[in-house]
Amino acid sequence: MVKQKLDIGLFSCMYSQTNGTAHSVRFLSEALASTGHNIHVFAPRIEDGHKKPVNLHFHDLGGARISKKTGFVLSLPFHKYFFCQEDYLDIAHIHTHATIGSMAVNWAKFLGIPMIGSHGSPLQFYAAQYVPIVGKLLTKFDLTWRYERHIFDKYDLIHVPGKSKKEQLRDMRFKEPIVCLTNGISDYYYKNINKNGIRDKYNIEGKKVLLYASRFSPEKHMLSVIKKFREIRKEVPDAHLLCVGSDGPSKDPCARYVKRHYMSDYVSVVGHVPFEDLLRLYNTADISCLWSWIEAEGLVLLEAMAQGTPSVGANGCGIRDVIKHGKTGYLANNLDEFKERVVKLMKDDDLRAEFSKNCKEISQNFKHSKIAQTWIKMYKFTINELYPLKYYGKERKERVELLKEFIKKEPSLTF
Repeated sequence: MVKQKLDIGLFSCMYSQTNGTAHSVRFLSEALASTGHNIHVFAPRIEDGHKKPVNLHFHDLGGARISKKTGFVLSLPFHKYFFCQEDYLDIAHIHTHATIGSMAVNWAKFLGIPMIGSHGSPLQFYAAQYVPIVGKLLTKFDLTWRYERHIFDKYDLIHVPGKSKKEQLRDMRFKEPIVCLTNGISDYYYKNINKNGIRDKYNIEGKKVLLYASRFSPEKHMLSVIKKFREIRKEVPDAHLLCVGSDGPSKDPCARYVKRHYMSDYVSVVGHVPFEDLLRLYNTADISCLWSWIEAEGLVLLEAMAQGTPSVGANGCGIRDVIKHGKTGYLANNLDEFKERVVKLMKDDDLRAEFSKNCKEISQNFKHSKIAQTWIKMYKFTINELYPLKYYGKERKERVELLKEFIKKEPSLTF
């Protein structure tokens, strides 16, 4: 029988940085701690004065920034791989699957506890960017997918944020059981915001604003959106593109392009903004957008939805699970479609108002306070039912059928 107050270990190379994986782990850990269970985070940390809940225990594994542009922290705690003293843990929830992730696998085996692995952004798409020399070699020979398949096969349960992500894993020959549950967003994003003065601060007063909130990284194709926006403005003369987010390798090229082509009057490359400003921009923007084909989920779209802002995004992995086409925004297969749908929404105030209402209603399903309750049930289910089947060498299909029955009782989960 599972004890009532669990000790849950979350393992990740990313926690304090500004990116989707880090935010997912960080805000989830805080929401889980608020349920009364003990949450133990094993990750490298950059101190920022952020106040953490009482039941959240942070274990700093150390690490160093690979590059200021990416913010990625490389942590290699080899000295801890085979000397686990955390014998109080009931389950390991692993969010990144190299270095710290492989350490977590060793710990879980030593302690005899179950493992859940969350799959976000594939190493194949990021290794070359974050670890240039080694990463290029790994991706060239498809070794990253092979490594992830090898590691994920050790887990009792695989978690993905949406059906398109599960389809991607199944295409790459990952094995069931795989459960779909949104990463969700912090309840902070649902705050009622006073947006007075925000348009004046960012020089967008009287404009139809397309907000691109994202890390300035090549895979986000922000420069492509900036180039296409010249055509959008021809059809919507008062349109303005506002690009905000954590600094990255694409920021300077974007800023140079805007300056070189005299677009500063209708395109702003701002970079990092304070959190309160970001919420106010989500609220005041007419449309949000994300043009990326390798998202785990596209959390910035969920954040915009929480403030009632519709979105236009790429019809790719992750994003198509978030945008309800024709209800909370539009999906586009190419940049010409992107332009058409942005123009359509900018010109139709009534349609935007309808989409905004839908966004506010649907986004309630993504609150971390709700998601955390589902995770607690899933942890207990994995400890009590899935883990014993794998431990005693039962056939994989028994775990799959057991998961299907569990999902029937939990409306937020899909198979």
